Amino acid sequence: MTRLALWKAACFGLVGLLAVSPSVEPASAQQAATEEAEAVQQVKQQIFDLAESFKGQGDEDFSKQRQLEALVEELLRLAPQPPVVERLETLYGTWQQVWGPYEYGSGSGRGVDPASDPDRIYQVVFPGGFYYNVAPRDRRETGPTREIVLLRGVYEPIPEAPDLLRVRFTAYPSTEVPSSSEAIWRLAARAEADTLDNRSAVVPRFIVRLFFGGGALREAYTDDTLRITFGAGSAEDRSEESIYIMRRVE
Repeated sequence: MTRLALWKAACFGLVGLLAVSPSVEPASAQQAATEEAEAVQQVKQQIFDLAESFKGQGDEDFSKQRQLEALVEELLRLAPQPPVVERLETLYGTWQQVWGPYEYGSGSGRGVDPASDPDRIYQVVFPGGFYYNVAPRDRRETGPTREIVLLRGVYEPIPEAPDLLRVRFTAYPSTEVPSSSEAIWRLAARAEADTLDNRSAVVPRFIVRLFFGGGALREAYTDDTLRITFGAGSAEDRSEESIYIMRRVE
């Protein structure tokens, strides 16, 4: 083979290497992204499974919450979250509580209110800065008769705290359990539109505004299926935050 032929062969070989080598890195990057997504999904499932195993149980000593927090830390390591203002739209919609506090406004909030139904506790977050907690409750004075209570809150981001929402409660209406098969979380939109049938006030609005106060929600993690938030009595004092594990309702 002549020198010219050898030079051409070397050039063609170099061109071939340049054409082939870029495909190696994208394939490796794609594999890494797939493995990362699988790892996130695995930790999410562990969180769902553990929260489900705690359903209906109190947590006076925070031992259950600490088990979940260890998994949450691992999830956030794998999938860091942007500031809550950048993912507000991800919060919009209906969330069902898998596990969290079962006592609202009745002490520490770490026990279980016997009037609650652990399988039907929802939070419906609307654009425009308001949300509803929706749940059935027993009317204590009449025994097992049920009603649906809807606690309305308003929320706003806190500029100096990228993962916090400040919340205030504004109304606390109730209604009878729907006679149809309508999902109770759909009542939130009707409560906001003031078209709720048989509406009554659990307590008057002015009492809610004056004495229910509010607090803060630390939005730790949100995606299309899972929301992890921590509730506290105020944005300034979050020493005893309570975790809420929520699943999106489609």
